[in-house]
Amino acid sequence: MSQAGRGTSPSTAWREDVLEDEQKLFQDFAAEIRKLQEKVAAGGTLGRGFHNKIHAGLRAEFCVMPDRPEQTRYGVFSEARSFPAVVRFSNGDSFRNADSNKEPRGIAIKLIGVSGPKLLPGQEGAITQDFLATSHSVTSVVKNVGQFMAFVRATRHGKLLPVSPVALFRGLGFREALRILLALRKSFANKVVSMLTEQYSGTAPIKLGPYAVKFMVQPGDGGAGTNRHPESTEDFLHKDLVERLKSDIVLDFLVQFYVDDVRTPIEDTSVKWDTPLQKVAELRIPNWNPDSPEGMALTEEVDQLSFSPWHTTEEHRPLGNVMRARRVAYEASSAHRGHRPEPLEMP
Repeated sequence: MSQAGRGTSPSTAWREDVLEDEQKLFQDFAAEIRKLQEKVAAGGTLGRGFHNKIHAGLRAEFCVMPDRPEQTRYGVFSEARSFPAVVRFSNGDSFRNADSNKEPRGIAIKLIGVSGPKLLPGQEGAITQDFLATSHSVTSVVKNVGQFMAFVRATRHGKLLPVSPVALFRGLGFREALRILLALRKSFANKVVSMLTEQYSGTAPIKLGPYAVKFMVQPGDGGAGTNRHPESTEDFLHKDLVERLKSDIVLDFLVQFYVDDVRTPIEDTSVKWDTPLQKVAELRIPNWNPDSPEGMALTEEVDQLSFSPWHTTEEHRPLGNVMRARRVAYEASSAHRGHRPEPLEMP
């Protein structure tokens, strides 16, 4: 896929704008996430601040394409090769709601066999690297982490949705609150029928060598099949995965490049980048039964792992205030609840 057309050439002139009081804002953010974890646990097992409900943990292969564009050949994409990987499919809320609940859905991918020092303290020597993406994301409609936290404070019962319009108006003002509510209404208009037919976005940019990119994960050719209309039971998304995984699944991993501060801003996640998507890898998930004893054991093991956009090398460092906040929040959340050590081989 080419980047033909005026104004779509990748640029290395991107920059981050760091606020003077940013670290305090992020620490406050992390403290609120910890309180949310404790509220969700309510005396039981402490879980994730978000993406608490897992649908399945799976083995996969992350295959870097031999014909990928030259400007993408950095980091894990520097050579055409395959990485063993584990995949976690989840709902986005802090609570384990019925799958009919309108909330973001997530995919977390952990590659195994990635060399180079990692950015998170204590994990520098790990041979793993994470990519996290969501569908229908709240962070794709807010401009920055301040707006995201105002949204979290305006939610009812600690859930991402529904949100109290009055509380959001108080936190952000009428114009911005209305913009966010209308964008969310449009985003959640389409019913999620399968975790394997969704399009997932990294939402905020990351580095790709000297460039800045956003990435997406979406169904590949002949991979996930057509949309179905499963019965809206408590766990229908898990049941749909079980059915679809009777065959091999292929998801495409694509990137789009920063070109300028207007069309592809680094700090404002509410702006949808309109540069071309370019396929750089495939995520290949072999047929598997998540409901078998081995499948349930693997899901439990994957669920105990930590996933963070900051568990990566410098060549894929996250960019922008939302990502910088996520570093503080993910580290606090993960340390607070505990997690398994990074794997040295495929589970």
